[in-house]
Amino acid sequence: MTSTLASSVSLGRAAAPTDTTLAVASGRNLIAAGSIFAMANAVQWAILGGALDLHPAVLSLTWPIAVGTFLVILRQLRAAGGEAGRRTAVWSRFAILSQIGAALVLVAASAATGQWGLMMWTSVVGLALYGIAWGTAAVRTRRIWIGAVAAGCLCAAGGVATLVGTPGQYLAYAGGLVAFALLPGLALVFRGRI
Repeated sequence: MTSTLASSVSLGRAAAPTDTTLAVASGRNLIAAGSIFAMANAVQWAILGGALDLHPAVLSLTWPIAVGTFLVILRQLRAAGGEAGRRTAVWSRFAILSQIGAALVLVAASAATGQWGLMMWTSVVGLALYGIAWGTAAVRTRRIWIGAVAAGCLCAAGGVATLVGTPGQYLAYAGGLVAFALLPGLALVFRGRI
């Protein structure tokens, strides 16, 4: 009994794939995304702010490493989560592709205008995409707490917009990911329901 309970609470796998609810599978993905991408932003902040004495070229590695790590973990969560894991993996891949698509639009706009500072808006776009996703979930589930997460996320995107161009934007984005991905993900996993 105890080992079954421990394995069902485990963030990496359920006692059996059929035991995983959509809420738990979604929560696991959010925990992975929130922790991995918050860490990538914290590294960005630490390098740009001088807390880590690394060459700025290292910045070009943080996102490919973070995305690669997330996709590997997502694959494991998908395999462990049964049908719910497969469904949430599709949404998570869509979210990553949306973020990459937004970054590519910013690259194109930067190249066209010669204003490479536009790339710094990816932090704002990232939080806005989370806000839109939470807003969609709030409408579909009619849960007030999910609507509050959506509103908070969109407000945080506005707050990060005031920091664009400073190292602090990356720390603020990391905090936003903890607040609006990691923590709600933990809530979904431990509640087991929306």
